[in-house]
Amino acid sequence: MTENKDEMISAFTKMMKQSGRIARRSPIFKKDIKDFGGNIKLQWKIGKLYGYQIFEEDNYSFKVGEQIEDPDLFIRLHNPELALRFFNGEDMGFSYAPRRDYKGKFKVQYVEGFKIVDSEKGPRKQRISHRYLTAKALNDKFKHPFNLVRLPPFQRGMKLISKKEEYGVYVPINKNLGTYESKVIPYKVFEHFINKASNIVVQKYCGCRHFNACQDHDEEIGCMYMGDDTFEIKITEDKGRVVTKEEALAYVRRAIDDGLIPLLGRSMGEAGSLGVIDTGHFLSCCFCCSCCCINGKLMTQGPNANLSMFSRIEGVSLNVDENLCIGCGKCVEVCVFRGRELVDGKAKIDQTRCLGCGRCAEVCPTGATTIKIDDISRVDELIGKLEEYVDVTPQTLSDV
Repeated sequence: MTENKDEMISAFTKMMKQSGRIARRSPIFKKDIKDFGGNIKLQWKIGKLYGYQIFEEDNYSFKVGEQIEDPDLFIRLHNPELALRFFNGEDMGFSYAPRRDYKGKFKVQYVEGFKIVDSEKGPRKQRISHRYLTAKALNDKFKHPFNLVRLPPFQRGMKLISKKEEYGVYVPINKNLGTYESKVIPYKVFEHFINKASNIVVQKYCGCRHFNACQDHDEEIGCMYMGDDTFEIKITEDKGRVVTKEEALAYVRRAIDDGLIPLLGRSMGEAGSLGVIDTGHFLSCCFCCSCCCINGKLMTQGPNANLSMFSRIEGVSLNVDENLCIGCGKCVEVCVFRGRELVDGKAKIDQTRCLGCGRCAEVCPTGATTIKIDDISRVDELIGKLEEYVDVTPQTLSDV
């Protein structure tokens, strides 16, 4: 506890009140609370100070200095100074230590910054982090650590990235979308940026597939980054390497052949996780599978607001022919965005959640689900859109 107990209590109370305003006014939270079964009870502990919150669809209540019976989630803040900053509305980020066998308990770190350290493989960037928070789910309402960001206390200080700053889009590998200049669409898009890029870095393996011990896709196909900002990445040979344009194009072919769906765009959080300040010259390229992709977990387990993180390619549509659908559910299994469901034994597409990645069309055994693009010139539109957000070309000193 800080020396000024009254300051902590005042800030704690302020957070409780702000959370209530979000709960009452946010249409996004109205959707999120339904995913918790219509209500959720939080128990807080900071040193010897307790407090609780009860969020319901049509009501909100809280109490500072007391405990509640049968909470759904117990949250403990370990560092009083960080707790005070959190209560006062600072963006504390969300970096948690993942586990394969998530059993309802997890830790969140506060990342202060990065430092350069020497290793046997050469200089690398190391996070400067502090233990900040632990949480324990006491029933099955809280299904994943990303659920935490659905809760109003954790939405107050979060930086809202403007759509003018970030843009991400999945590029389907489906052959029935056609080809552009005799190349499948994702390869053509990558080729454009690779040929222009000042620097290209690839990771030695995909963190998502490595962490989940993926059995279906090649974990040695990791993310790719392009542009001048990537010169700031301190990457050692055991983590990745700088590649030539020819090597990068071969890398993309390998990913497409493996059935991975490319995701391209400007993601300032992705750059920040590597200790890089994104100045608009950092193109992030992931190759995602349906079984391990962290983006899918962000979309399905995080707040409904995350639906705005990515966009569907203009002109791409997905549809289901109910006469051909046999209700096997394979499309539901591979959709990482909760964009598919079975209704009365037939597959349905939630067009508000579908990002047009095309996984469902790939696995449909009867051809009931189809993906189409209305005009192949949409590829040029996509490239132009990406270039509105990211410039991968070499920058002169006067431009920096």
